[in-house]
Formats: sequence, C-alpha cells, structure tokens
Amino acid sequence: MPEDLFGIVGTVIASAYHVESVVAEGGFGVVYRARHGGFRAPVALKCLKVPQHLGPEYQARFLEQFRAEAEVMFRLSAATSTVTRPLHVDVMNAPNGSFVPFMVLEWLDGETLDALIRSRAAAGKRPFTLGELMPLLEPVARALERAHHFDGPAGAESIAHCDLKPENVFIANVGGERVAKILDFGVAEVRGAARRAARGADEVALFTPAYGAPEQWNPKELGETGPWTDVWGLALSLVEALVGEPVVAGGHANVRAQILERKRRPTPRTHGAIVSDSVEAVFARALAVEPRDRYRDAGAFWRALVAASGRRAEATSSPGPEIPDLVPLARNPSQPELAAAPGTLSFDFDDMGNAGASLDLDLPADEPRAKRSLAPNRPVIGLELAAPPAAADPPLTVSESPPSIPRSPAPPAMPRPLAPVTPRPPARPEPASRPPDPQSSSPPARSAAPVERSLARRLLPGSALVASSILLTALDRMYASAAGEVFTLGPVRTSWVAAALLLGGLALGVRELLSRV
Repeated sequence: MPEDLFGIVGTVIASAYHVESVVAEGGFGVVYRARHGGFRAPVALKCLKVPQHLGPEYQARFLEQFRAEAEVMFRLSAATSTVTRPLHVDVMNAPNGSFVPFMVLEWLDGETLDALIRSRAAAGKRPFTLGELMPLLEPVARALERAHHFDGPAGAESIAHCDLKPENVFIANVGGERVAKILDFGVAEVRGAARRAARGADEVALFTPAYGAPEQWNPKELGETGPWTDVWGLALSLVEALVGEPVVAGGHANVRAQILERKRRPTPRTHGAIVSDSVEAVFARALAVEPRDRYRDAGAFWRALVAASGRRAEATSSPGPEIPDLVPLARNPSQPELAAAPGTLSFDFDDMGNAGASLDLDLPADEPRAKRSLAPNRPVIGLELAAPPAAADPPLTVSESPPSIPRSPAPPAMPRPLAPVTPRPPARPEPASRPPDPQSSSPPARSAAPVERSLARRLLPGSALVASSILLTALDRMYASAAGEVFTLGPVRTSWVAAALLLGGLALGVRELLSRV
C-alpha cells in the first residue's frame, strides 16, 4: 500500500475534505481518497511533491503557475466531460511542515489504460484489437481535438497535453458503462518546473521518457511541442494497447535512440500486431520523427484512422435541431414512391405541363406551430425537378379530388404542341357546347370544348406557382411569428423563393394568354 507521505490521513483539508486513505503514489505526487463533507461524496485529492528547500518567492511563483494550469483543466473539463474535472485548487501546510499544493478532482471508479493492458497480459488474455480500442478511445481523440482548437477567454488557442500515455487515460465505470477520461491535462509544465527546481536548471524532464515525442527529446532540431505532440502520444498509446506491452523501453539513452531512429518507427507491425496496409500507413505518419510530417492535430489523425479501418466514428453528442435546407429530391425509378408520413398535410401539384416541374409541400399537422419548422431531420419544403412529360399523355381531367399520379422519370420525347387542337371541318361547323348524342355509341368529335380545357391546362403551371408562392409566404409569416426570426435556407430567405415563384407563375400565365390572342 502506498505511504502517507504527507501524514494527512484522518485530517480535514480546506474545511471540507475528510482524507480517508492513500490511493496511489507517483514521482510527482500522492493521490488520496477523501470525502466531501457537504456533498457526502468521494473525491480524489492529489498532493504535489515540490522541493522544500526553496524560499517563499519560488513557492509563490510555483503556486501561481499551478493555479493557471488548473484553470486550463477546469475550462477544458467544462467543454468536454472526457477531461477529468477539477473541483478545488489550493496549498496547505502538512502536519510535518511541508509546503503542499493540492488539487481536488472528481472521483473515478475504474483503472488506467496502462493497468488494463498489464492485467490482460497477466491473465493470459490477448491484447486489444483495433475494433475494441477505437470505440473506447474515440472520446479521448475528440477531447484532444477540442483542446487543440479551443475557444478560450482571449480567443482561439491550442492547448496540448504533452504527456499523453496509457497511464493518463482512465477507463472509468460510469452507470455500468466504460467511459474514457484524460488525466493530468495541463500539468506538464508544473511537473517540469518542480523537477527543474529539484534537480537543477539543466533538467528537461517535462515528459515521461518512454512516451516522449521526438521534438521533446530534440527541440533544437525538431522545434516546439504542440497538438502534433499529442498525436504522437495517442498513436503510441494505441500501439501499446494493440501489442499488449510497452513498445519503447530501456534506459535513457536507449529510449532516446529508439524514438529518434528514422528507419524503424514504433508502428503496430514493427511490434508484431496484425493490421491492414492502410492502418499501418496512418500509424507511420502519426509516429513520424519530423513533426511537420505528422497529422496536425488529434482530430485529423483519428479521422484518417477511422477511414483506414473502415469503421464509422462514434457520435460524441446528439445534434441539436436543425432547419432543413431546400434540396433537390432524387428518386430511383426502381424504388416505389414514398408516401407522406402519418400526421402530415400534403399538398401535391403534379403534371406541371410544359414547365416540367412538381412542387411537394409536407407540413406536420399534429405539432405546435412553434415546432413545425424546427423538427430535426424532417424536410419541410422539397423542390423536385421532374422529367418532361411523355409525348402521348392522357387528356387532363380536372376534378376536386385529383388522383395521385406516381412520378417517375420518363425517357426524352419530342416536344409536343403547346395546345393540340383537332381541326374542324369547314363545311359543317359545330357549336362549342353541343351535347353528345345519347343514341350514339361513338364518342363525340373534339371541337371548341377541348380547346377551352387545353387552355386551362396550359394555365395550370402558372397558377400552381402563384399558389405555391402564396402558401410559402404564409408559412414564412407563421414561422417568423412563432420563432421570432426570419426563416432562411442557407443565404437565401424564404421570401425570395416565394417572390421568384410568384414572378414565374405570372410570367407563365401572361405568356399563355398572349399566345391565344
């Protein structure tokens, strides 16, 4: 069991945290289990090991830096739950008189990825497969991507962990599910400051040697650390989980040589893991010696790994309501036409004559007005451009309840006359309204009556466009009054679409009327 280095078990820290036991000890600090007196819930108390021989001025500077790093962790944990959330940061004087900065964090039940890898190996189990790791570590990659493109108080900034390793990835049990959490985000600089103070100004141990990126080992030639450093740490952690043991090991000089060796990279195949060529290529780039040859951030690396493995990325958050865009609706001739969803009002304007277009409007009928245009994944307005009608269409029958005509693409045909009219015999003109002979079984000859019906049919496209404009304008007003904002389709306002439909309908109607003069 780890030693109570600071002698605080059984005491109360900051008048709120009842220290119960020691959980773990590392080179940088001791972790205790404590109980919050007000919430009556367990918390993790992390006490830092800092040099005690330095004066008050150094201690004040160290504490300020420690608080600044804790602030970074707090802001990140507020943006993503994958980063362990700090609850309190302060300094105390231990019973033995030590100056002890401490941080209180949320309590997590589970084990680190490092411990999980070692326990599987000790039990004789096979290492993780890529298919098992990717769903588990997807939140880690997304949290790193959020940190690499973080919108902080002073604007956009890039926050890198710079010490990512299996020991800093915690697999917690939350609600019966395994959830990955990132530990020690933002404390690499604090750790380095403490080590430099303890061992001298020339000490550059800001990272764990076996997981240090090449630029951390050789900053003079390879440049500074950044998001690409976390790409290295995440990729190397994945390789270790795929292999089942550390992939970089040995003394200080041996570790440095392995990491900076350009011809042999610590990829999965190098250490015996079986992966595809595309996956191996992604790891080879993520573990390149030159930072400029790697992926620029964790998000780019993870997207490439998802594509190479043929898997789909796990959703990290449920999308909010979206206003659907006005998009063309494509139909496959081999598939049946989809009926309107239950509970919707459908307005279909089919057989648009020479215009060759149909307008479908589906509006939810059983939802409140304020929600009608905010329902996610439900198309409110769809504009479909249908194929031109065939050369020989049946005559249009106008009725109050027109039958539903399936829309399917038709082969190109020769254009037909705008208004087909049967020539009348000059010798025996018949009146336009002559009724059919009841004694005759043959249909009456076409005369003036079909001409009037053809004109109505020719005016139908323009009338449909005008009606659509009116309906669209009404819907726009209803949405504006309910939502308090103007409904837009990307950069296009709905009123512009309605005006275009109105002008188009009037132009079609005027053209047809003038063609009869």
